[in-house]
Amino acid sequence: MEEKKSWHNEIDFRCSFGMWPFRKTFEIAPGGFSWCGELYPLRFITRLRWGVDLRRGGVFPKRVYRTMFGTSDKEFIIKTKQKDFYEHLTDRLWKAVGKRLLSEMLEGLAKGEKFAFGDFTVEDEGITVTTKNAFSSAVQSYYTWDKLRWGIVNGSLCFAESGDSGKNLASSSFLWVDNAHVLNVAMGLLQSSKNKKKLSSAKF
Repeated sequence: MEEKKSWHNEIDFRCSFGMWPFRKTFEIAPGGFSWCGELYPLRFITRLRWGVDLRRGGVFPKRVYRTMFGTSDKEFIIKTKQKDFYEHLTDRLWKAVGKRLLSEMLEGLAKGEKFAFGDFTVEDEGITVTTKNAFSSAVQSYYTWDKLRWGIVNGSLCFAESGDSGKNLASSSFLWVDNAHVLNVAMGLLQSSKNKKKLSSAKF
């Protein structure tokens, strides 16, 4: 009971933003996400993404922190210039939904499911990269985890060949690609896992 109460406190969040008469309200609670009075149960939230959008103009770029959550057919975006607010919000989103999405992805991979992240697809034992060319049909190439290295570059999770060539293969933007943060956490778990052949073997 104490653990459940603690989780409730961890995800509890309320805010309002925007100018009147377009002011919006958002709440996170065990019952779901409430957007302007409309409730979306947590199990209906299937995608998250967030990141920093650098707006060019003038001497210094303007930083806009963007956070998105969505169901299968709707998405909602919160924009702010306040870093503390943004970090507080994304922490709540991860605890309320992100962990569940990670668990569901790992379970799905173990069953043979595939998950798309932009121009590549994640499978249990590696990724399939789709390369498009204006003069030929799309080509798909498969790489197992031991043939890859990965890391974060300019706000994206990037994959490259692990050999001497180090050729860049694919990337997934945290700002624009749904659940890229979920995949990033999974990759971190794989890195520390004893079984580095299957992503579904990662434990958290």
